[in-house]
Amino acid sequence: MDLFGFLLALVSMVLFGLYMVPRKLCGLRDFAFVLSMCVGTVVSTQIAALLVHRGCLPPVAPGAALLALSSGLVWTLGMLSYTLSVTHMGLALATPIKNTTAVVGTVFGLVVFSEWRETSPWLALVGSLLVVACAVILAQTGTKNGSKPEGPEEAGEGAGEPERSSVNAAGVFWALMAALGFAFYAVPFKFAQRAGLDSYTLTALTGLGTLPGAACLFLFFSRGRRGWLRAPLSDHLYAALCGVIWSAATVTMAEAILRIGLAVTWPVTNLNTIVTVAAGILWFHEIDARKHARTIAIAMVCATVGSLLLGVARG
Repeated sequence: MDLFGFLLALVSMVLFGLYMVPRKLCGLRDFAFVLSMCVGTVVSTQIAALLVHRGCLPPVAPGAALLALSSGLVWTLGMLSYTLSVTHMGLALATPIKNTTAVVGTVFGLVVFSEWRETSPWLALVGSLLVVACAVILAQTGTKNGSKPEGPEEAGEGAGEPERSSVNAAGVFWALMAALGFAFYAVPFKFAQRAGLDSYTLTALTGLGTLPGAACLFLFFSRGRRGWLRAPLSDHLYAALCGVIWSAATVTMAEAILRIGLAVTWPVTNLNTIVTVAAGILWFHEIDARKHARTIAIAMVCATVGSLLLGVARG
């Protein structure tokens, strides 16, 4: 097993677990938040790529560039779905359900990219299923008796995420849509990587691809366009910070994929449930840790065993 590659996947997991935390402090509505986040993503990825390549990006084949840009576009749809889910259910409950993407990503890696040749498919699948089990178990910590949530665009001007931590149909639907979106964006991402793009150039182009999608979604579906311009600078900065953390997580993930493959990296990074739930408990008190101590412990065991199996699966 490539220990450094596995370590990179773990670092990526922590960063993916933290990148939505600033969302809780941001007062922007959902579509406006995604737009500002993507601005932060574009700025941070371009700066990182230019610094690494000393001010000049390497030449990129048109096909590889198109793959990376399309990856960013698909990611935007997943990100919007995730944001809507967080609005309906809270960070600690939306993230575990969204992370059911782990199994889909593992299957893509094994089948689409033939990683079964270097990876034990059964260990990888069992490991990813345990990651999903962790997500499903943690989702049980939410009460189903919470008040009916407002629609994401029905909150007052400048309102961000309403406080709630209850499992509900709308939140689950958007979390599952996010799971699909995040799984599918990994496919052109991996193909672009195989076409020869280095991690920083790949992330820079993917970041660029997020902005047109976010802008179109905001212009066509948001009902508070002027509010985005009038929003406090701090709200835009919190959203942009989400994009910066996501950019760092994506670069680290890309390096991990090069070393240990998508089938192993993807479910490991989706162990970010542990980090996100910890943030939801410690900072935002979304879950009663004492009441659900046994459930959380069982979920953590599933996550630990699953990650160990994924590490062994690569051999």
